[in-house]
Amino acid sequence: MRILLWHGWLLEGSGSNVATARVAEHFRAAGHDVLLLCQERHPERYPWIDAFGEVDGRGPSELTPQEAKQAEGRCVLLRPRIGGTLPVFVLDRYEGFEHVVRFVDLQDGQLETYLRANVDAVRAAAASHRTEIAFTGHAIPGSTIGARALGAGRYVAKIHGSDLEYAVRPQERYRELAGEGLRPAKAVVGPTNDVLRRCVELVPGIDPLLRVVPPGVEISAFRPRPRAEALEEAARLLDADPDIARGRPSELDAEVERALAARDADALDQLADTYDQSVPEPDAAARLRTLAKADGPIVGYLGKLIPQKGVELMLAAQRIARHDAHALVVGFGSDREWLAALASALERGDADALQWLRERGLPIGDDLRTTDGERDVVFTGRLDHRYAPEALAAMDVQVVPSILEEAFGMVAAEGAAAGALPLVARHSGLGEVGAALEREIGHPGLLTFEPGERAVHNLADGIDRLLEIPKAERDELRAAVSAFVGREWTWDRTAAGMLAAAGAA
Repeated sequence: MRILLWHGWLLEGSGSNVATARVAEHFRAAGHDVLLLCQERHPERYPWIDAFGEVDGRGPSELTPQEAKQAEGRCVLLRPRIGGTLPVFVLDRYEGFEHVVRFVDLQDGQLETYLRANVDAVRAAAASHRTEIAFTGHAIPGSTIGARALGAGRYVAKIHGSDLEYAVRPQERYRELAGEGLRPAKAVVGPTNDVLRRCVELVPGIDPLLRVVPPGVEISAFRPRPRAEALEEAARLLDADPDIARGRPSELDAEVERALAARDADALDQLADTYDQSVPEPDAAARLRTLAKADGPIVGYLGKLIPQKGVELMLAAQRIARHDAHALVVGFGSDREWLAALASALERGDADALQWLRERGLPIGDDLRTTDGERDVVFTGRLDHRYAPEALAAMDVQVVPSILEEAFGMVAAEGAAAGALPLVARHSGLGEVGAALEREIGHPGLLTFEPGERAVHNLADGIDRLLEIPKAERDELRAAVSAFVGREWTWDRTAAGMLAAAGAA
C-alpha cells in the first residue's frame, strides 16, 4: 500500500516525533511504500530511510538515495519547503530555521502562509506518490492540511495531545481549524481514551470517528539489563560519539553557582545559549561510569527539561525521601541551568536560594526538609534512542512527573519495557498508562502519585513505597511490567491499529 505520513517536525526529541519515526519504519518493514513528509534535517541518521529530498507545490525534488537496511518496503523522506519560520507548541531550538514561534503567537498571515506551503507540498507529493491513504499528525495543523490537500475521507488524523493543550484549547481560531480538519477525516486516532475525550470536548461531533491506538515500544532495544552493564554500554557508545564536543561543558557548573549566588535569572537563561543542547554532554560517559560503580538505587528522569515536564519535582522529592537514591537526569531543554541551580541549592540545604527559585517559578513547595546521605544528581544531556534504552534499564524507579496533561506518556512505557518501575503523575493519559501497569501487577496506586500542591511530598512517598519493596520482589515487578509492554504496546500493534482505523487492514 502507498502510505503518506505528514508530521510537522523532527524524528527524535518528543513523543510524537518518535512515534512518527517508528510507525514509518514498521510500515516499511511490513512491505508498504511510505512517503514521509517532515522537517527532519538529518535523514542519514535513520537506516530505514531509502532516499530523501524536498517538496513544494511544484512537486518533489530530485531524490538523494542512501544505503538502508533491507526491508520488504521503501521509505522516502521529503522535507516541505515552508520558509524560515517554524511554528511549534513549545519553544525549542530547531536547526535550519531563522524563527521558531509558538502557534499561539503566530499572526494570521503567518499561519496561512505556513498552512498553504504544507497543503501545496502534501497535494503535490501525494499526486506524485499516488498515495492510497494518508496519516496526518496533530489536530492542528496536520488534520487541517490533510483536509485541504487531500479532501474528505482521504486521511486519518492522529491526536498527540500537545496540539490540544497548547493551541486548540487556548485559541478559538485553532478550534475552528481543528473542526475543519477532524470532521472530514476517515478516522481520528489517539493513544488513550483520555486524550480523545479532551479532543471531543474541544471539537464536538467527531465521536463516531474516534479510535484508540496506543503507541509502542521497540522491545528489542528497551529490555531489562543489569545496571552496571547498561551504564557501561551507554558510556562506551558515548565514547564514540563525535558530537558530544558541542555539548554542555562541566565548567558551566561554576557559572551556574555564580548566577545563583547573584540571584541573576538572566545569566542562568543565557547560559543555555552557549552550547548545543541537542547532543550529550561531554562528560556524560565519565559520569555514567561513576554511577555504575556507586551503591544504592537510582531514581531517574528521561525527557525534555522544560517547565511543563516537572523535573524539579523529582529533584526535590529525591532530597526529602526517606531512602537514599541517586538521581539520573537525562534530557535537554530550557530548564537545564535552572535544574542545575536547584540541585545545588537542595544539596546545600540553602533555604534562601530555594526561596528565590520558588519566586522565579519553580513549583517545589514551601516546606522542604532536605536530608543528607548518598544522593548524587547526575546530568547527561540529551541521550537519543541510541542511548536511552541503557539509561532507562539502569533506573530502579523512573519518574514521569509532568505537570500538564499528557496524551499517553510513551517514555513511561519505554521505561517499563527496560525494567524500570515507572512512577507517574495520576492525571490525563499518563495516569491511564500508570493504571494499566498497576492492574497488570495487582498493586493499585503503587506506580502513580497525586499531582497538585503537595506533589513533591506525594512523589517522595511514591519513591519510598517502591524502594522499600525487597529487591527480589521489586525485580519480579520489573519483569512483569516489561512483559506487559512487550505484549500490549508494540509498534507492530500500533501500525496494524492505524491501518485498521483507515479501513486498510
